[in-house]
Amino acid sequence: MTNLIINKLDYQRLIDRVVQAKSDPTASFKHIRTLLMGVSQATLLEPSDIPADVVTMNSLVKIRYLDNQNTLNIRLVYPEQANISQRQISIFAPLATALLGCKKGDLISFATPARTVKIQIDAILYQPEAAGDLSL
Repeated sequence: MTNLIINKLDYQRLIDRVVQAKSDPTASFKHIRTLLMGVSQATLLEPSDIPADVVTMNSLVKIRYLDNQNTLNIRLVYPEQANISQRQISIFAPLATALLGCKKGDLISFATPARTVKIQIDAILYQPEAAGDLSL
C-alpha cells in the first residue's frame, strides 16, 4: 500500500474498527497491522475531494486475476457488513486491504496464506463519493 488516497470519514471509521478488533480473539492481527500501516501513510481528503477512480469503503470494484484472467466484482465493507456470498469483503481481508486507496488500472500484489495473488483493478463500478453518497 503506497501513495494511497483515503477519505477522512473512512479513515476515522477504520481506526475505530481497528481499536474494536484488538479485543476480538478471531481478528487477524497481521492483516489489521497491514491495513493500519497503509492508512497511516495515506493522503487524507474530504469525501467530496476524492477522485472518482480511487477505491474507497463501500466501493464496488471489478478486479481481474492476472494468473487466469478471471474477473470478479466485489464491494469493500466494514467487518460487521461482510457477506462472502454477496461478495461483500471485509476491509480486514487481504484482498480488500490491498485494494483500499488504489486506483482504476493499478496492478496489485498481496499475500494470502497459500500464495501471492496478483490482480488489476479493471473498473470502479460504484464509488460512494462519486455518486454523492458522502456519508457511506
